[in-house]
Amino acid sequence: MMKCYALAKFTIYQVAEINKGVIELSPIQQALIYSFCENHDKAIQVLHRITLNKPEITMYTLLAKAQMKAKRYKEAVIMFKKALEDFSHSHKGPNAIEASVDCLYNLGLCYMEEGNLHMAFDSFTKAVKANPNFAGGFYQRGLCKVKLQKESSILDFNRAITLDPKYYEAYLSRVAFYAMKGRYSKAILNCNEAIKIYPQSVRAYLYRGILKYSNKTYKLAIADLTKAINMYKNNYIAYYNRALCYTKISELRMALTDYGIVLLLDAGETVTLNTFINRGLIYKELKQYSFALEDFKQAALISKTNVSLCQATAMCYHRNKEFEEAVHFFTWTLNIDPCFLDAYIGRGNSYMEYGHDEATKQAQKDFLRALHFNPTYTKARISLGYNLQAQGKFQKAWNHFTIAIEVDPKSYLAYEGRAMVCLQMGDNFAAIQDMNTAIKINTTAEFLTNRGVTYEFMGQQQNAMKDYQEAISLNPTYSLAYYNAGNVYFRHRQYSQASDYFSNALKFNPENECATMNRAIANTVLKKYEEAREDFANVVESCPFWAAVYFNRAQFYCSLKQYELAEEDLSKALSLKPNDALMYNLRAEVRGKIGVIEEAIADYNQALDLQEDAQ
Repeated sequence: MMKCYALAKFTIYQVAEINKGVIELSPIQQALIYSFCENHDKAIQVLHRITLNKPEITMYTLLAKAQMKAKRYKEAVIMFKKALEDFSHSHKGPNAIEASVDCLYNLGLCYMEEGNLHMAFDSFTKAVKANPNFAGGFYQRGLCKVKLQKESSILDFNRAITLDPKYYEAYLSRVAFYAMKGRYSKAILNCNEAIKIYPQSVRAYLYRGILKYSNKTYKLAIADLTKAINMYKNNYIAYYNRALCYTKISELRMALTDYGIVLLLDAGETVTLNTFINRGLIYKELKQYSFALEDFKQAALISKTNVSLCQATAMCYHRNKEFEEAVHFFTWTLNIDPCFLDAYIGRGNSYMEYGHDEATKQAQKDFLRALHFNPTYTKARISLGYNLQAQGKFQKAWNHFTIAIEVDPKSYLAYEGRAMVCLQMGDNFAAIQDMNTAIKINTTAEFLTNRGVTYEFMGQQQNAMKDYQEAISLNPTYSLAYYNAGNVYFRHRQYSQASDYFSNALKFNPENECATMNRAIANTVLKKYEEAREDFANVVESCPFWAAVYFNRAQFYCSLKQYELAEEDLSKALSLKPNDALMYNLRAEVRGKIGVIEEAIADYNQALDLQEDAQ
């Protein structure tokens, strides 16, 4: 078959318009042609004239069906009622009964379209009473019962299938019924039957894929959803649900691809919103905060009063180190819900990153506001403790960490915070005790590393190294543990091991300039000059105003006897840190090597003056 429906419509319409000469059409034929060509107004006009001359059940029914096609349901209801009234006064032969069943059935459909479910239910009930073998009537009554939330809807679907075992739509309705009841396996069996009847059914494969997702058989769900997509490439629901399946089996890149396709299709507001949210969550999990940020922003623009979306957007800005934008979105969140405590804490933490006293005090106000709403909110109390610590108010910080511990004795973050304050207050033993408690509650690489730092302050290098090694065993990608262990090896002049540990630290955190510089120094001692040169160059490029890197590179140049370059770096270092006696002393030595004696003596004198002032 050619299936050129548009051309067929055009041809038939032309015949109906000509309607003269050899071809002579009856009014009913004319009406049917107009109806087929979707010229409903003309079809209704023709049929209306016929009913005036021939007011009988068949004519009323034809007119009512034409009105249904034109979506003029109120008018159709009136005509079907007239037809049924005509039936009540007519001879009750088999043809008349069949016509009345048809009227009742279509009347029910009209009521369904109008949302008049009880009247629809009555019409379908009358239809199946008049004809107990009418599968379509039972099916539609079943749908009506579903909308009326009647449990017996499944009985009507079963009856329709018993009467017509090939009733494909009835199987799919049973799928929906069992899915609503959480009986996914039973629903899948009905999908199987529907597919046997109609193997090219996109809906059946789509439903079965979604059901298998609900049944947690994700790979089988992906196979069905892929089949549905292959049948209909623009099926955004299939792409969306397949993305959910890929997410569940951690195939995140595949999920991102499917979500991207959903956004290219006309998916509707709800699916688009959920797609932006879900894709943003994947980007967040992949730590691609810039991409996550864009998705959450788009979602927030669609749903402007969604507090969680604004909060998520703000958090991404914070992770992306765009703190002013983070503050803006936290404020937006609080405008929507002034009692959203996490927004106060998030905004306070963003203010803390501004790095100046005014912002730190503003952060303190936000933490206090959160505590005003809920004095037992541990998260706000801990944030306030760190805020006071940053202001140098150690005793007040200690007090708030202690209150947090009293409110929640299992708060390992409160113990960690108090340990850091104890360390700054010089109470190393108390710091160790708190870190031990935090580690007992929650053993993490971060806590072990922090306890290692505390041991270093106490001069217990062996215990510190033990904690760093345990942290690495617990989390082989934790960069800071490698870095701190490298420093211990460095101080013990085990430069080869130190260099290896600094390399591992940089593998998992390439932006650690301190690790890069320390590796450069270690490689200088190990006479790996090219590696050291490259590391120093990288640090100078990323931190051009860090005096220490110029000082250490000067020592590197000295080891190569490149004194002019060393003198240049030392001058740069002193321009950044002009009161460092050690730098003046080294530059004096370098200037002595290159023969500028007067400048060398001046540097020695300056170094002596600075040392005397320091004493």
